[in-house]
Amino acid sequence: MGPGMRRALAALTCAAALATIAACLTPPAAAAPRTASSPPYPASLIVKTEFRLKADLVRRNLKKAPQLVFFGGSRSQRFDPVFAQQRTGLRAVNIAHSCARPEAAWAGLNWFYKRWPNAKIRWVWGMQSGMLRDRDLDAALLQDKRFYPYFPADLLKKQRAKLPSSPSKMPRTYGFLGNRYSSRGLLVWNRYDKRRAAGYPLRKALDAYIARMLRGRTASMPDTRARRYFEDTVRLLNEHGTTPVIVLMPIHPRVLRVMKEHDMGGERQRLRDYLAALAETHDIKVLDFTTIGSFNGRASWFYDGVHITRRNTNRVITALKLKAREQLK
Repeated sequence: MGPGMRRALAALTCAAALATIAACLTPPAAAAPRTASSPPYPASLIVKTEFRLKADLVRRNLKKAPQLVFFGGSRSQRFDPVFAQQRTGLRAVNIAHSCARPEAAWAGLNWFYKRWPNAKIRWVWGMQSGMLRDRDLDAALLQDKRFYPYFPADLLKKQRAKLPSSPSKMPRTYGFLGNRYSSRGLLVWNRYDKRRAAGYPLRKALDAYIARMLRGRTASMPDTRARRYFEDTVRLLNEHGTTPVIVLMPIHPRVLRVMKEHDMGGERQRLRDYLAALAETHDIKVLDFTTIGSFNGRASWFYDGVHITRRNTNRVITALKLKAREQLK
């Protein structure tokens, strides 16, 4: 397997993919599905992904449309739909998944509206700066007929060329298959929980996270396609009478101090500026929960520098009820 294929498979299985797709600049349609022929993928070449798993949970367990959807990357997977329903009265689901990108939000939302055309779907989008970078598409968006009709043929063709072409090139393992999820998509157990149960202290987890953060300082990556799909998803929600709530996800206080010492806050500030400009043309509600004080969180309720436990996400949901009351009606 060559380096290019390994990078593509890493993105598809939720590791960090480094290849960008700056050439794919065709914006998606505002709402109507695009026609795309069904690719001839036998079962032996279907790449398993966490996004597909979440969609299957929705298909099996929700007979009625979700009234509240949590979307985002791995930092948003602990939003508890049951707790949210208790606090808001809204039937909730969590479709957040590792390495999530706006393209998955676009496809998932269109699929929801196809299943439930008249649904009012409130949308809470947990966001961090890297989510708007262009990366390879999740394999489910390329292989699953529920999703690929919402993308242009040229993008599908380029991205499908990176998929495994034979069983010998398929991923050997999928880390997310060792996770446990609730019927509504809450991530109940993964390697962070296993590590904590084994006695690994948060202090060491923060040490490791900060070391990776300082080593990983790189130039900004293109975000043309990701931003377009983000904005089209927001527009589609607006057209259906929904104001999405964009949540800037928390960062551990110790990590924030290190970021300040090393002047590393620029990327998040650029995200704030971008969202402020977007709010002038789109209907969005932005809640900045970067600091734990903004939602009454606790520093001890983190797995590492940015992944929060369910206790902290419950605090975020409680704050959402207060600060986004109108958007969650």
